[in-house]
Amino acid sequence: MGAIFHLRHYGQATGLDRHDYAQWVLPLQGELQFELEGRGGRLDLLQGAFVAAGEAHDQMAEGPNGFVIVDCGPEVLDDDTQEHLCRQRWLHLPLALRQGLAEVRQGQPLPLLLPALLRVFAPAGSGARMQGLCTAVQADPGQPWPVARMAAFVGVSESRLHALFQREFGLSPQAWVSACRLRWAKHQLRTSALPISEIALAAGYSEQSALTRALRRESGVTPAAWRRGSL
Repeated sequence: MGAIFHLRHYGQATGLDRHDYAQWVLPLQGELQFELEGRGGRLDLLQGAFVAAGEAHDQMAEGPNGFVIVDCGPEVLDDDTQEHLCRQRWLHLPLALRQGLAEVRQGQPLPLLLPALLRVFAPAGSGARMQGLCTAVQADPGQPWPVARMAAFVGVSESRLHALFQREFGLSPQAWVSACRLRWAKHQLRTSALPISEIALAAGYSEQSALTRALRRESGVTPAAWRRGSL
């Protein structure tokens, strides 16, 4: 199922619920009285909660409220991350994450929250941190993604990051980023009417000719030919 995002509002308690996937509960507005496996807590703009798969929980709110609910399948959270989160339960939300939640209220796409959640709450070096990094790069490939920044996201040294990428993808971190940028640019060429030069810059290439060289190496065609479907 990957990660599924919902915006929800709560009223009176509806009884204990449980499901076979993990769940994050993150506040946008108001407060929520939350019961998790018999332990009570209160969620507000400074505190969220993590519910592991199969755990009984209930909630009740009064007054205006809004919460982001993130349902996560097992492919998103590896076992180490699940165990780590189960030891935290109540999530103390740092300023940067709260600012991201505030942007959700202003219409920012919900999936952009997942990399931030994994970076903050998944243990360093975990598979979940790696997935969070990949999601962040794919969402905005045009940003600078030096190895040092990527290693800091995952919480490991640069040499360890190289080893993880070689093990998981058979590529160096920068080779993986290059492939991600080219994939994004190819999709834009086929699905948008943006000028090729704009697509190249948005994908992280220094100029249009750099995109042309990369696409020629991979597919043997120019961006214009790819856009026309001449494969």
